[in-house]
Amino acid sequence: MNHADLLFELGTEELPPKSLMTLSKALELSVTMQLKELGLAHTEVTSYATPRRLTVIVECLQLQQSDRQERRRGPSVKAPSNAIDGFARSCNVSPNELIVIDTEKGQYYEFDRSIKGLKTLDLMGNLIQKALADLPIAKRMRWGASRDEFVRPVQWFILSLGSDLIDIELFDLPNSHQSRGHRFHSQSAITITSAASYAQQMRAEGHVIVSFEERKTMIQSQILEQAKVLKAMAVIDENLLDEVTGLVEWPTCLTGRFDRRFLELPAQALISSMKEHQKYFHFVDEQGEILPLFLTVSNINSKNAAQVIAGNERVIRPRLADAAFFFEADKKTSLESHNRALDKVVFQAELGTVMDKTLRMSQLAASIAKDIDADSILAARAATLSKADLNTQMVLEFSDLQGLMGHVYALNDGEDPIVAAALEQHYWPKFAGDRLPESSVASAIAIADRLDTLVGLFGIGQPPTGSKDPYALRRATVGLLRIIIEQGLELDLGSLVIKAYHLHGNLSVPLDKVQPQLLDFIFDRLRAYYEDQKVAIDIYLAVMQKKSNSPLDFDRRVNAVTEFLMLDSAPALVASNKRVSNILVKNGMGEKVFDATLLVEPAEITLANALNKVRDENSVEGTHANYHDALKVMAQLADPLEQFFTDIMVMTEDEGLKNNRLALLAELQIELGRVADISLLAR
Repeated sequence: MNHADLLFELGTEELPPKSLMTLSKALELSVTMQLKELGLAHTEVTSYATPRRLTVIVECLQLQQSDRQERRRGPSVKAPSNAIDGFARSCNVSPNELIVIDTEKGQYYEFDRSIKGLKTLDLMGNLIQKALADLPIAKRMRWGASRDEFVRPVQWFILSLGSDLIDIELFDLPNSHQSRGHRFHSQSAITITSAASYAQQMRAEGHVIVSFEERKTMIQSQILEQAKVLKAMAVIDENLLDEVTGLVEWPTCLTGRFDRRFLELPAQALISSMKEHQKYFHFVDEQGEILPLFLTVSNINSKNAAQVIAGNERVIRPRLADAAFFFEADKKTSLESHNRALDKVVFQAELGTVMDKTLRMSQLAASIAKDIDADSILAARAATLSKADLNTQMVLEFSDLQGLMGHVYALNDGEDPIVAAALEQHYWPKFAGDRLPESSVASAIAIADRLDTLVGLFGIGQPPTGSKDPYALRRATVGLLRIIIEQGLELDLGSLVIKAYHLHGNLSVPLDKVQPQLLDFIFDRLRAYYEDQKVAIDIYLAVMQKKSNSPLDFDRRVNAVTEFLMLDSAPALVASNKRVSNILVKNGMGEKVFDATLLVEPAEITLANALNKVRDENSVEGTHANYHDALKVMAQLADPLEQFFTDIMVMTEDEGLKNNRLALLAELQIELGRVADISLLAR
C-alpha cells in the first residue's frame, strides 16, 4: 500500500467561538502547504471544528517521499582552490568527489547525488508542531506545570497515519487512538479506528457533530421550523449564527418568552440584550415588529426541555428589567444634560476630551452643511448632541446602542426629528456595505466627525502604520469617501482639512505637512473602494495623476474613463498616447508653444487641426466637468494621431521642425491628460 489517510485531532477546553473557524482554516492551510513543500501527494483535505476540537483529515496521503536527484552547479575548474574547497564543504563532500561538466562557458564543478525520500510517518510530527505554532492566536495561555502554550488547555490528541500512531508528544500528552465525545452526553473514551470512520464515530458514539457547516445548517433549519410553529418570522443574524455554531457540539433549539411590557423598550435595546449577552435569536411579526419571543441554542438534548426553557426565561427577565430601569432613568433628564459630563471623558490625551471634540464637530459640521446646502443650524445642534448618549445608563450597559439611544432620547426631549435621526445616522456606515446617512444634516456630521479624528491624529503624528490602526482610520476614511461619492456631495477636502486643523488649534505637526500627507492617505483608500467595485487598477492610477481634492470629481473621472474604454477608438488612442509620452520623456517638450506655420506635412497639419477642434469643444465640456463627453471628443484624435506616427518622423534632423513637432505632441499630451493620464491604461 502506497497511501494512507492522515488524522489529526487536537482536543481542548472550549475554544473561543468567534475565532474557531479562523483557527480551523489556518490549521488546514498550514498542513496542506507543508505537504506540498514536502512533495507528498494526497487527495482531499477536510477540516472539522467544534468547541472542544480542531481536526484535519488528509485522504490518500503518500507514505514516502519520492526519491529525487539533487544537482548543484559549482565554480569553474579554473577558480581558486579555496572557492572549490568551500563549495565541496557546502555539499558535505571532499573536492575529489565533485564531478566536472562541460558547459558553453567552459568546464565547471558539479555536485550530483540521489536523495532517498523520507517516510511520511517520520515527517508528520514536525509538520503538526509547525502548524500549531503558526496558528493566528493573539494571546496564548499556559496551564498546569507545562511551559507549552495554546489558546486553551489541551486535553488529548490523535495523530495517526492509517492504523499507525506517529511517535510524538504534544503539550506533554501521549499520542493515542482515544478521543472524547460530548461533555455531557458521552462519558467514556472513543477509540477511533480510522480517519474514514472518524466523523461517523463521533456522531454515533460521542454525540458530536464535528462539521461546523453541518451544525450551522441544523441550527438554521431548527430556527425556521420553530418560527413556522410560532407563526412568526425569525431574524437570523449571520454573525450570531456562526458564533452559536461555535458554542455547541450537538445543537438543540428551544424557544422561550418574555413579558410583553418589555416591548416598550426600543427594539434594538431588546435585540442587543438578547443577542450580545445571551446569544438569543429574536422573532418579528409580518410588520417587522419584535415579538416577546426568543430562541436559544442549547448544547444538550434535554429530557425536560421545558425546564431548560424556564431557566433561560429566568435569566433574560432580569436583563430586560435592568434595561427597562436604565431606559426610564435616562428619560428623566434631558440628553443635553449628559453633555456636561463629556468634559471629563478623554477622547485622546493630546486631542482633549469628548466635549472638545463635539465643539469642534459643531463648527465643522455647520461649515460642511453650508457647502452641501443643508441646514447649518440643525447640523451644529446635532453635532453638539452627537456624543451625549455616551453618558447614558443604557449606552454604558449596552455599548452597541450608541447613537440609537441618542436618537430615541432626542425625540423624547422634543428635538427636531432631523437632529434626532442624525445622532444615530452620523455613525453610518459602520462597516463595508453598510447604509449611509439618510439626510444631508446627518451626512455633514458624519463627515465632520471622521475628518476631526483624521486631522487630529495626523496632526499629532499618529497616522496608521503597517497593520496597526488603533483608531480604525482606514475604515473611517472609506466611510467618509462613500458618503461624499455615493451621495454626490461636492466638497473640497483640501479646504476642509485646513478648517479642521485650525479648529484643533494646538497640533504638533504643521499644517503644510498634515494636509498633503492626509490627502494622500484619503485618496489612497479609494484604491480599495474601487477594487470592491471591480474597477480596474489602471483606471484608478490614471485618474490619480489628474486628481483634484474632490472625491466626487475623482469618481466622475473614473466613470468617464471606464465608459471611454468601451469606445472602438480607445485602444488606438491609448497606445498612441503612450508613444507620445515615451517620446516626450526621452526628448523633452521642444518649443513651449508649437507654431502652426511651421507645419509642412499633411498628417501633422491634420493632427494640429484636430487638436484645435477638440480643444475648443472641450473648453466648453470641461467647464461643467462633463468628463464623459470630453473623452468622447478626445476620441476624435485617435485616427489623426495614428496617421501622424505612420507618416511623420518626429526626430528629424531639422532642429526647428523637430522642436515644433515635439511642442505639438506636448500640447496634445496636455489635452489628452485633461481627464486622466490615459497613457497609464493597460489597454
